[in-house]
Amino acid sequence: MSITQAVIVCGGYGKRLGKITLKTPKPLLTVKNLTILEHIIKNLSRFGIKKILLLGHYKYPLFKKKFHNKIFFGVKTFCVKEKKLLGSSGALYNVRKKLEKNFLFCNGDTFFDINITDLIYQYFKSKKIAFIALKKMKTKRSYDSFMLIRKNLLKEDLNKRSNLVNSGVCILSKKIIPYLFKLGSLEKNVFTKLIKIKKISGKVYSNNFIDMGHLSNLKKLPKFIEKTFTKPALFLDRDGVINKDTGYVFKKDKFIWRKGILSFIKKYNKRNFYIFIITNQSGVGRGYYKEKDVINLHDWMINKIRSNGGNVDRIYFAPYFKNSKICRYRLQKNLRKPNIGMIQKARREFSIKMKQSILIGDSESDKKTAIKAKIKYKILKFSSKLI
Repeated sequence: MSITQAVIVCGGYGKRLGKITLKTPKPLLTVKNLTILEHIIKNLSRFGIKKILLLGHYKYPLFKKKFHNKIFFGVKTFCVKEKKLLGSSGALYNVRKKLEKNFLFCNGDTFFDINITDLIYQYFKSKKIAFIALKKMKTKRSYDSFMLIRKNLLKEDLNKRSNLVNSGVCILSKKIIPYLFKLGSLEKNVFTKLIKIKKISGKVYSNNFIDMGHLSNLKKLPKFIEKTFTKPALFLDRDGVINKDTGYVFKKDKFIWRKGILSFIKKYNKRNFYIFIITNQSGVGRGYYKEKDVINLHDWMINKIRSNGGNVDRIYFAPYFKNSKICRYRLQKNLRKPNIGMIQKARREFSIKMKQSILIGDSESDKKTAIKAKIKYKILKFSSKLI
């Protein structure tokens, strides 16, 4: 149930922004020291996206120079040129041979701060060709979008006045290819067809959303980016919190999930927290198992969490052991709880509201870590309730 490929359309002229986009396309405008496109890629990297196709036309050489065959935030990016502007449907048809079985599709000039893994989970659950993230606006207005949702199916809004907007973020199956137009819009030309044959669905989210193609929104973008990427964090100990602590667990067949922990993680995803797992793994330093064993187990854990619609942003581990035969494992004391090296690593990678953050553990070492980091400490009962 995992999806590792994303396709981003970024070929438009950006005419609504006037002189601003004469030399620089919208996705390449710089906000908070990164291009808009880099902010989007950084966010997608949190949810298991490993490869991105960037579909460009206007000022394509600028995209190619910066992004083609490069790595940003652990994501490999490739650029594909449209010889003429094809629209979102045509752009997708143009790369049909490069598409994976299931992939994320989004615009290069909109941003929706949702749990992408929940969208992926809902997509697989729906068994549709397309699944759209819809944004609920405060008031009904006239939009190009035609979306209404009834009984988990999208309907066309004949009145053209709705408080639901297509956010520009969706999950698609490669089975959409026969429905694509070589020139045209996904929303107007393709999704309308899928509505009629009941092959499309969606979910309404109320999270922060912005369309950067409007001048008024572009002015709001710096504050929006800062607000969106600055979140409280939930730090979780591993053994004893995520799984039963049976001692030096490094194989998945010995890994026993705590009851209710997957739904507990989803609850904090919904509350818009970053989720980090921080775990002491002195078994590496002691020579009981290797770092690669821990990484493989953690990859398996994250896939399991994501397959249930939850998300963990990062797992940090401390392989430190003071008497290790391997020198480097004797030099990482700051990482080992109750020291706060793992929390400091998270703070370097993410913008975290520390005062609102929580550490959940099951030991005195975890409690001391929270005190040192100046964040709240909670214990998780076996029923996955905080005390």
